[in-house]
Amino acid sequence: MSVLFEAKHIVKKFNGVPALADGNLVCRSGKITGLLGANGSGKSTINKCITGVYKKNGGTMIYQGKEVDFKNPMDAKRAGISMAFQNLSLLPDLTVWQNVVLGFETKKGGFLNDKEAKGITKHILDDFMPGFNYNRKVSELSPAEMQIVEIAKAISQRPKMLILDEPTAALEQSQVKALFRYMRILAERGVGMVFTSHRMWEVMEICDDVVIFKNGVVAGALDFEKDEKDADYIIKCITGDENKKVFEERVYREIPDENAFEVKNLRYANIVHHVDLHVKKGEIVGIGGLSGQGQDELLLSVAGNYPDVKYDSAKIFGKDAPLKSAGKAIEEGILLVPGDRQLEGLMMDKSIYENSILPKVGLKREPFFIPKKRYVKECTDAQEVLSTKYNQVSDPVSGLSGGNAQKVVVGKWLSVDMKLLILSDPCKGVDVGAKKDLYDFIRKLAEEKGIGVLVYASDNEELIENCDRVMVMHEGHVVGELTGPEITDEALVNLSMLGGYKKGGAA
Repeated sequence: MSVLFEAKHIVKKFNGVPALADGNLVCRSGKITGLLGANGSGKSTINKCITGVYKKNGGTMIYQGKEVDFKNPMDAKRAGISMAFQNLSLLPDLTVWQNVVLGFETKKGGFLNDKEAKGITKHILDDFMPGFNYNRKVSELSPAEMQIVEIAKAISQRPKMLILDEPTAALEQSQVKALFRYMRILAERGVGMVFTSHRMWEVMEICDDVVIFKNGVVAGALDFEKDEKDADYIIKCITGDENKKVFEERVYREIPDENAFEVKNLRYANIVHHVDLHVKKGEIVGIGGLSGQGQDELLLSVAGNYPDVKYDSAKIFGKDAPLKSAGKAIEEGILLVPGDRQLEGLMMDKSIYENSILPKVGLKREPFFIPKKRYVKECTDAQEVLSTKYNQVSDPVSGLSGGNAQKVVVGKWLSVDMKLLILSDPCKGVDVGAKKDLYDFIRKLAEEKGIGVLVYASDNEELIENCDRVMVMHEGHVVGELTGPEITDEALVNLSMLGGYKKGGAA
């Protein structure tokens, strides 16, 4: 098959830091190329450079024999390159059919041709969900339905090249199979595709070849017409040859055989399935796995954010734990540092002090009138312990660096009675120095106070360097547990990507 598109030596930097150092990718007409790699390896970045979401800093892109550099996704789509985004590009207040044809509406008699738009939408969606009501607003859809609409939007203009960036993450297996059927039809028509997935069985079933990225460069490749479908080779390319065992440098302490927190048979919606979890006093337990496998929902369930969460039993320091109310969980010492500090962790227009006292003012045991002098001291002490860089506690948090802002999110809990500290990707977007400060403090807090710590990190290195034990999630299930020196990059990636995969298909 002829080469449809080629990206050569693509460079993309964010604030001077390369997300892509030397990105190379070939897409052939009628072929499906798997694009693989761990979180942060550069997969989504090169896809967005190709489609004009990001402006590349270097390299060349050749499409149908000519050099191209698209200004935006619409520009790329007009040329015949379309992408279904991992972070959906849908408008929630428009209907399904309006989203599918958005930007490419046709007119009839001076008016938009709604009949044609609905016909296009119905034709595509009937392959996935026969009888689906395309007049519904996107805001009314489930995550799986939204993902299918995103895919329908990408293929509505009959592209020559289709990029699918983790399109199956929210889909059920029957919907994945339907997507694969459609992809094979498109391939027969000569459409070239780039398919990103974290499920090994999907890659083995649908792809003609694979390219593996690591740290913004190509770490390996396989052509399945010539090469064996070797999952072990793919895992080794993702993890690299280096053996990141930091355990020889770590001094381990005896962790008391006494649980700070435990929950049995935790279930939430169709996302978290039958999880047994315990955290000992003084222990740091990591939650690993590739992004979007139920880690966030697991942490939010434990933190009391879902009233409809189900579980057989839950205890905090030996007492029944209330997991169906965030307020009651806080009162019992179950405290959450959320994953998005700007949207969930902080009031960006408020001061360090105002953010710090927010958890306390709502607790029943606190006084009716705010004891400002005491609260200011507690706030100052907390930020001093965390080595936060600021001028005054009256400074707005919007003026702080990412690392110092994150320290404010953690610091606001320090004057609250803490028994279990839950951290969702606490060092995302944080510089190396601030990351070390945070984890040094968290480790010291666990050791000296005897609290339990539950942490999810998208960066495996954080789990390897800081956790006593790691539970790996895959599609809402805990598929493995690693302790001490067992926690290596290769072991984490094996469990994360293989999940239930067996050579020959899905488990």
